[in-house]
Amino acid sequence: MASAAPAPDRPAQVPPEPRPYSLKRRLAVGASTLFALIIAVLSIGLWRYSQSAADRTYDLILSGAAISIGERIALTPEGLEIDLPTSAFEILALAPNDRVFYRIVGEGGVTLTGDADLPGLDQPPEDGTRGAIALSDGRYDGEPVRLATSWLELPGLTERTLIGVAVGQTTLARRAMRNDLFLKGLIPLAAVAAAGLFAVRTGVSLAIRPLVDIERDIRARAPNDLSPLTIAPPRESDALVGAINDFMRRLGASRDNAQSFIADVAHQLRTALFGVEGALALQRSVSSDEQLERGRERVRRTIHLTNQLLSHAMVIHRADSPVEAEVDVAALFRRVLEDTLRGGIPDTITLGVETEPGTEGVCIAGDPVALREALRNLVDNAVRHGPADNTIVLRLATAEIGGRPALELIVADQGPGIPEADKAVVTERFVTRDDRGGSGLGLAIVAAVARSHGGRLVLRDAGGGGLEAALVVPRTAPATARAKA
Repeated sequence: MASAAPAPDRPAQVPPEPRPYSLKRRLAVGASTLFALIIAVLSIGLWRYSQSAADRTYDLILSGAAISIGERIALTPEGLEIDLPTSAFEILALAPNDRVFYRIVGEGGVTLTGDADLPGLDQPPEDGTRGAIALSDGRYDGEPVRLATSWLELPGLTERTLIGVAVGQTTLARRAMRNDLFLKGLIPLAAVAAAGLFAVRTGVSLAIRPLVDIERDIRARAPNDLSPLTIAPPRESDALVGAINDFMRRLGASRDNAQSFIADVAHQLRTALFGVEGALALQRSVSSDEQLERGRERVRRTIHLTNQLLSHAMVIHRADSPVEAEVDVAALFRRVLEDTLRGGIPDTITLGVETEPGTEGVCIAGDPVALREALRNLVDNAVRHGPADNTIVLRLATAEIGGRPALELIVADQGPGIPEADKAVVTERFVTRDDRGGSGLGLAIVAAVARSHGGRLVLRDAGGGGLEAALVVPRTAPATARAKA
């Protein structure tokens, strides 16, 4: 039975890169949309105003014609007399393209004269509205018309006679007037909108000009130029310039640390390797056992120096990228002692842990790896520089930093201690007080860890002789202090 061919591997789909967007275009589109909405609203209002203005103008003419016709209707003993005034139709003739219609009806809706099918006089109004001009829209002879209607009561010998008058006119002239008013109002409005869009575009260009200046300043710099930006930004971009300058400062500090570290590493390793080379060169003039022991000692010092250099580089790197976690101090002490015993120490050295009342189970916020490295260096210094029957105690005590609660992680020994004049300089790199194989980096590493946690390293004489090295750190490490370390 033939087996199915394996499906070909599908290439991994690479997520598309985000397309850069134009801030100028976004602002221009937003402003254009806003202007379009404003113009649309104003155009609707302008259209309604133009329609109303045209209606008011021609309605006055139409109403005047209806009133003039009504005034020339009279009831005489011989009967109803209708004398159509030519002036009324002459006024309506001011709109030469419009057609004019009229109708006069008597009792019962009988058409007395005019266009018999002209609408508007189908039903007489109530008594209270007779004599008033009523305006309405309608259609006549296939065209839209505007109608002015009025009902008159003519007194007779025995009773009153109800007469209806309707005058109609097509709407060509009023529509032309409406369109003319609308266009004359719309053209300035469009001009104002165009000017506004131009002003917005110009304003956007001026607003982002500081960003362009920043880009040009950075692009024109040499690769090693990390000096702060010197442009005077507006208030809106002042925070951006401050952030860039702060980033350049931190990048410059990191670069300087790396350059200094590389130079120190090169010098120290070169010195150690020259020492090994010199020890091997003396092989012919001394016994082989003595020369072998010297070579081993040189190798041990070189290995120790390399480990210290790597540890120092790790601490500096972690200070630039802080990792904060909850650290159990008791567990930290236990781990340091385990590492020390695993590395091998003489049986004559005693290790112990002490805690003040109220500090049991306490935790601090910090980098557990960096803190463990700092305590290991303090213990290593105590072992290296103390007597053969040294007693090393890891002690936890309470303290304060700037009025805030803190903890002291103390490593105390019974060694010779450090003279008061040397305590200020032994925390610098490659500063050592004797020739016992120290690299001069141990206390520098501890001081760097303390600074990265917003604390400090305190060196003081122990009560019964020896040295107490206290790593003082706040119970909650401030992120700002760690970022500046």
